[in-house]
Amino acid sequence: MYNFLALLFDVVSAVIVLIPVFLLLHLFYIKDLKKSALYFVFGVYLAGAFSVVGLPDVKNLVIDFGVNVIPFIDMVSDFKNAVLNVILFVPLGFLLPFIWEKFREFKYTLMFGFGMTAFIEILQIFTFRLTDINDLITNTLGTIAGYFIVHMIIEKTNKFLPVGKTKDVFIISGVVFCIMFTAVPFISSVFWNFV
Repeated sequence: MYNFLALLFDVVSAVIVLIPVFLLLHLFYIKDLKKSALYFVFGVYLAGAFSVVGLPDVKNLVIDFGVNVIPFIDMVSDFKNAVLNVILFVPLGFLLPFIWEKFREFKYTLMFGFGMTAFIEILQIFTFRLTDINDLITNTLGTIAGYFIVHMIIEKTNKFLPVGKTKDVFIISGVVFCIMFTAVPFISSVFWNFV
């Protein structure tokens, strides 16, 4: 129950900040309601994913060099966690090519998913979480699965969404990370005061 509440409070805290940020982005940069809505969905997904993986935040920075660089160790014994890691990154692999044309090429989605996961795993050195090669493998597999799911849907419907600028995925990712790192821990702590 505690983990669910922590995730809920983090995502709601992020949304509280993301709404005005995306309204400003819409008014002054994106200027397309469908793109803005899709970008917002992508931002909320990232906030949830960042919360689940336990990125460091400004209130809770610690250095913990717990690292596993040997692949597949404990993956079978902790199969549930491996499956959850795959599932967590399926939306990333789905949303990237769904929103951005460049990511309709497999190599770009693969590189982004791998890069995002590597970034997360490196940052987990500054948390209580284990930096684990298995997470890198399973998260990348989830991204790949999401990519193939969206391609099956797009091929059957032949419907493509408004194409966003490729740089926008990096802007949104950076904005969400900054919000999760700086604002969310303080807003979330307000919610915890009521529990």
